[in-house]
Amino acid sequence: MTPRERMRALIRREPIDRLPYQFGGPRASTFAAWRRQGLSEEQQANWSSLVGEEGMTGIGKFYMGVHPLFEERVISEEGNLRTWVDGWGSTRQDAIVQPTAGFATRRWIEYAIKNRDDWHKVRDRLDPHAPQRTRPLTEDEVTPHLGPDSYGWHPPGGSHWKDSVESCRTTDVPTRLVTTGIYWAIRDLVGMENLSVMFYDEPDLAREMFDYWAWFLMEILDEPLQQLDVDIVMLNEDMAYKKQSMMSPPLMREFLLPNYRKLHAFFKERGVQALVMDSDGYNNQILDVLYPEALDGIQPIEIAAHNDPEQILTDFPGIHIHGGIDKRELRFGRDQLRAEVVKRYATARRHGGYIPHVDHGVPPDIPLRNYLYFVELARGFCNGEDLDTWEPPASELEQQLGPIEEMFEPGSAIASAYAMDEEMG
Repeated sequence: MTPRERMRALIRREPIDRLPYQFGGPRASTFAAWRRQGLSEEQQANWSSLVGEEGMTGIGKFYMGVHPLFEERVISEEGNLRTWVDGWGSTRQDAIVQPTAGFATRRWIEYAIKNRDDWHKVRDRLDPHAPQRTRPLTEDEVTPHLGPDSYGWHPPGGSHWKDSVESCRTTDVPTRLVTTGIYWAIRDLVGMENLSVMFYDEPDLAREMFDYWAWFLMEILDEPLQQLDVDIVMLNEDMAYKKQSMMSPPLMREFLLPNYRKLHAFFKERGVQALVMDSDGYNNQILDVLYPEALDGIQPIEIAAHNDPEQILTDFPGIHIHGGIDKRELRFGRDQLRAEVVKRYATARRHGGYIPHVDHGVPPDIPLRNYLYFVELARGFCNGEDLDTWEPPASELEQQLGPIEEMFEPGSAIASAYAMDEEMG
């Protein structure tokens, strides 16, 4: 089977020749730590090829933020702290020099939307038909940016979806669109605490914004999905804490479910195999409300947030999930690591529809050699090797590494981050 055939069959719970090779991606700070543990620059640049991970292909640029951007403005700069108004109209603080590669330390002072007038000003800059949303910006269209990353900015780059029509039809790998979900979008503009209050104090405004975002997504994606062969649409939401969701189930049923029903029907009518939510935190309350009528799957199934892949697959029959290998267990000895990986692949074999991989970004406190052992173990289990007895032969991946110069020391990273926090606080 090709990777695309395999993914489609797995989603539909049809027989597959093996599980997909998916392991979970290291963060920028993780690669920085691993370069000190023997990973070469070339190996980092060709990471997916090194570990043999099967990827997916995108379908082109879809910019879902404010356009045109509001004018960015610096309010003050003191030491390493910048207070400024970003391109989406929010006032925030950022560390000018970030303490950790791949993660920006920021704090919002005031969000773009505080009332209905603010919403109308932002909504005027959320035209789904603006051509700049789907074509790469020319050099003179790219505005200067004050932030440490692209958050709150319209970045350059990407390709037009029309250039992907033929490749999406013929590719051997799954095609996937990852974009901004409803709760994430409105929370970014209003703020989580403010939005939580707005559900009760100004429910009509909250409903209008949720409804608008669902319409916005369908408007911008209608023509592309009429022509592109897309397997998976993933909506980024990140709408849960460690033990519960950020919206209560009654609020989800009132504000979120009607719009997810529309989106689910919209994507299915255009041939999408699965509508999947990306949400860190505890997933069960979300699934209680949205699955199966408005959602086909969810990831990354964080174990630290009290998720259990076995329980999810039992309680929500037919669901497609991926993730669920506890990243924390990869820090320790190989016996402990192996026990965690075996547990998750046993679940995948019992139920189907589940691709085990690390349950979110791979953090820097996981030693490189541990991770490469995990990769070789997982590949064997994907291929059907015996869970109780199989061990990878002498590590081919480890043999390709250079010498260890320094292991990651969490204390120094924490000290750096806390020093930054003191300046920000």
